[in-house]
Amino acid sequence: MMQHATPDAPDAGGERKTAVQCDACQSIFTAEIDGDGAVFLIGMGDQCNCGGTEFHRFA
Repeated sequence: MMQHATPDAPDAGGERKTAVQCDACQSIFTAEIDGDGAVFLIGMGDQCNCGGTEFHRFA
């Protein structure tokens, strides 16, 4: 199960681009967070190269 934060201000499509960090290997990715909070790594789907599937917003 992916960890995520609720978007602060989604665009008209309900998605917001942000940076997220893999909890397993600390890699950073650009991601979209949809209106219900699901995280989608841009160009990667829902999984890090290391196999990690839990992410947190990178500040």
